[in-house]
Amino acid sequence: MKYKKLTVDALKLLFRNKRQSILTALAIAISTFVVLIVLSSSFYTTSSLNDDLKVDEEVMTLTYTPENMLDVAGFTTSDKQLVEKELGQQVTLKSSSYGLYATVHYQKGKQNLSFRTIQDLKNNDIELPSLLKGMSLEKVANDIAISDKALSSLTRQTDVEQYLGSELMISGKVYKICSIYYGSEVNEMLPSLIVSKQTKNKFLNGQIYYDEMILSTNDLKDVNSALAVLDTHGTHREKGSYAYDDKKRLYEETEDQATTILNFIAVLSSISIFVAGFGVMNAMLSSVSERSKEIAIRRALGAKKVDIHFAYMMEGTILSTIGGIVGSFSAIILVLLMNLTGLAAKLSVEQVMITLGATIVFGILFSIIPAMVASNKNVVDGLR
Repeated sequence: MKYKKLTVDALKLLFRNKRQSILTALAIAISTFVVLIVLSSSFYTTSSLNDDLKVDEEVMTLTYTPENMLDVAGFTTSDKQLVEKELGQQVTLKSSSYGLYATVHYQKGKQNLSFRTIQDLKNNDIELPSLLKGMSLEKVANDIAISDKALSSLTRQTDVEQYLGSELMISGKVYKICSIYYGSEVNEMLPSLIVSKQTKNKFLNGQIYYDEMILSTNDLKDVNSALAVLDTHGTHREKGSYAYDDKKRLYEETEDQATTILNFIAVLSSISIFVAGFGVMNAMLSSVSERSKEIAIRRALGAKKVDIHFAYMMEGTILSTIGGIVGSFSAIILVLLMNLTGLAAKLSVEQVMITLGATIVFGILFSIIPAMVASNKNVVDGLR
């Protein structure tokens, strides 16, 4: 009963100093919110990776890599029929967003650069690169678009935008640069050149090029059977090699790395809860200083040191609990809103409870010193 009354008194004291209490609880709420949002982004990252790699689909991609990158060799209709007969199931031939190369000349410079059409990029769910200068990439017709990275390798210059309108020699013909776009150092699926469908056909002399074969299975036994048949009877087996993309393994390895990094960031973010704990201690010490006379009067009327100590410990605990709960609910609401807008995010009950528990524990720990200061206040000095 006594401790219940002390808890009620602690609440009354917090309401008496509303401004300081609200600001302290708000600091704790923000720190809790940040930690939980970082933790929820882990699911968003792995979910996006899963979608991009299409791990859940029961398919496997076989690839063909020519020994000479300029050799326009890939999978043929005969290869398709060969694998279908071996596996007893339909397979699909597909062109990736990269893999086709042409020799490009500019004055004395020469580079083997990859090329694709806008439609090739869209078919492979590749986002169009950012335009640096020139006409829209969608409007590329008889001319060509080139990445700044590829143009820099041709000209050996860093200021490449000045070359807009310059002419390049490709396959014995002259093509004008109509657009320059940003070439990614990370995304290798972006080609160095973006051309029209007609220009691509000229580069290939009308030949249809497939460098991927999609199997309707992810059973490695079937995959290896298909590769063995291609190694023995594949149309271009003498000019290159066949392999497969194990996207499931890639996903697992990348997921582990991403989770490790995000957990490390979450640990760093949790320092904000520790810092907020200092805010609780500062608010409590300020409260002790302001209420010295009140503490002395309570001691003079018979209150024990343990009662004063408990009251201040309870104040710190209530502040950190309220802040933690507000921060947790705010994070949960934001995660729900993210899911409604199509951004996959997820918080587990364990994540919320551990973060909330850590917030409360820090609040209790940082209330110990103010509580000791208050309970050991000199009664005589306080009544002066």
